Amino acid sequence: MFVVADMGSTKTDWSFVDKDKNVTLIKTQGFNPYFYTTEDIKLLLEPEFSIKNIDWNDISNVYFYGSGCSVGEKCELVKNALIPFFPKAEIFVTHDLLGSARALCGHSYGIACILGTGANTCLYDGEKIVANVTSAGFLLGDEGSGADLGRELIKYYLYQELPQDLEQAFENEYKINRKSLVSEVYSTKHPNAYCATYSKFISKHKENSAIQKLITERFDEFFKRHVSKYEGYQNIPVNFIGSVAFHFSEELKKAAQKHHCTLGIILQTPMEKLIDFHYGL
Repeated sequence: MFVVADMGSTKTDWSFVDKDKNVTLIKTQGFNPYFYTTEDIKLLLEPEFSIKNIDWNDISNVYFYGSGCSVGEKCELVKNALIPFFPKAEIFVTHDLLGSARALCGHSYGIACILGTGANTCLYDGEKIVANVTSAGFLLGDEGSGADLGRELIKYYLYQELPQDLEQAFENEYKINRKSLVSEVYSTKHPNAYCATYSKFISKHKENSAIQKLITERFDEFFKRHVSKYEGYQNIPVNFIGSVAFHFSEELKKAAQKHHCTLGIILQTPMEKLIDFHYGL
């Protein structure tokens, strides 16, 4: 039996896969190692893992892909928290970007892109990441992400750039005005997640010309500032994973065509393809 774990900022999906490819799923809270200690993670996982009837000694490998697991010391922190739960397993901890690349590209050459709450990209050679345009995060970048789309919608609203009917719909749906919205943005502890919640309004009103303009602008920035930085990008399949990529797939296709890119596959989550990847090893 092996385990594949996919951790985002808020939740972790665990798939326990037996020799016949039967899967047992467990969901736990996310635990970015920049904000959690090894002991914190153990305490968080223990009640969730203890309720499942699983032979933990039968698990030979754990493949953990997590947000924040991009440097050695953070990977070790997570690995040390997992060792007590998987005493006989070989534990592999790495960044969720490699997980996305493996899910999207398998053993093939390609560009892998994450478009969810945040944004990230890499060039993958079929085994490892060989190039990565810096992800500048919410304050400086994340172009095309849910947080970025939501932030732009907020700016459209504050600068009175939405049609009157759409502005009214926005105020009615969220029970806000300009003053209260500014206050909420600057008082929230997680502005990226807060702004990303407004991407649902964008999806709901995609047919509106102002919203179409917003989406086009942000996806255009994503291709210009991220995808176009990879040498030969127009001749390499560009693949996407994440909720924004999945729900705005038609708009992504148009953006890819504008930048003369070959669009590969689009997945909402990586888990199914990651199970296939590791089952085939």
